[in-house]
Amino acid sequence: MREHAQHLDARQQRGWSWIRAAIIVEIVGLAIDALWHGVLSPEVEPGTHAEMVRHLLTVHLVLYVGVVLLVVSTAWALVERARRSGIGAALPGALAGAAVQLGGEVWHAYSHLQLRPNPVPELVGFVGLALAIAATVASARGARGIALEPRRAPRSP
Repeated sequence: MREHAQHLDARQQRGWSWIRAAIIVEIVGLAIDALWHGVLSPEVEPGTHAEMVRHLLTVHLVLYVGVVLLVVSTAWALVERARRSGIGAALPGALAGAAVQLGGEVWHAYSHLQLRPNPVPELVGFVGLALAIAATVASARGARGIALEPRRAPRSP
């Protein structure tokens, strides 16, 4: 029984590790985007649809991979958690943030492909990422609190 519980704990930790990895990939993607737009090519904006597609598939690719990874990893962790115990609030919060961010990034890419950049979808994406990060941090704090509680020895019958 204890071995089974350890296996479940390891699966839950693996889920949170994937979520944290996705957030790190996104932060790296945002840094690449900021470096490109702010330092390397601050005055350059793609002028045609083909140039914009190339721009989104190069400069923004790491961010997009992180966004998709965050949605997939939070959904997977939520399903795994639901299979074995109560869900709590952290995973649904992280998944909601990931979904909001995905919507914002899709909207952002669409507005770029129309060659009409719009800052609102970017803001929506940042809000979604902030929600996912807050839920992840809250979950980590909660897990540490639980881990710090002493385990009680089972009563014998």
